[in-house]
Amino acid sequence: MSEEAGQDQQAGWVFKPGGAAVGTNQVATAPTPAAASNAVTWSASEYIANDKNTGWFGMLAMAAVSLAVIVYFITSDFVSVVVILVLAIIVGVFAARQPRVLAYALDVRGVHIGDKFYPYATFKTFSVVTEGAFNHISLLPLKRFMPPLSIHYPPESEDNIVNTLADYLPYEEHKRDLVESFSRRVRF
Repeated sequence: MSEEAGQDQQAGWVFKPGGAAVGTNQVATAPTPAAASNAVTWSASEYIANDKNTGWFGMLAMAAVSLAVIVYFITSDFVSVVVILVLAIIVGVFAARQPRVLAYALDVRGVHIGDKFYPYATFKTFSVVTEGAFNHISLLPLKRFMPPLSIHYPPESEDNIVNTLADYLPYEEHKRDLVESFSRRVRF
């Protein structure tokens, strides 16, 4: 028996030019998160929404206009002023947006959030972040420019979720950075 024929037998399929692959082994589709025996599933908000009244949006507008005026006096550039005002509008739109309720699942392959799937291999560590009365999990990605992924959950599921993640990723104590401290202070 030739080496090539031995490889075809090991693979369990044979390629026929002009036709489909024929073989004895069928490729199994990956189980859905709910079908996996040790999957942890829950539904939660995609983020904690802070109430923002008209005063909050008024302060955003005043800060944007003030910054735009200062930048104009320093640079005399209308483009910079327009960029600042457009960014303020974008921040205002995102601040007014209400969070969706998403389906979350952890299984042997990775993290499922809504329709998106993230394999455990794309993350370096995870942390439990205390944010007021609610905690959430932050997954630190391996990619340099990918932001951390936040997972919210009901408080009664925390132990089960943390233990499942600990089977696949190392735990790291959370260190709050400057951007996170600022966004928490302004209730964004």
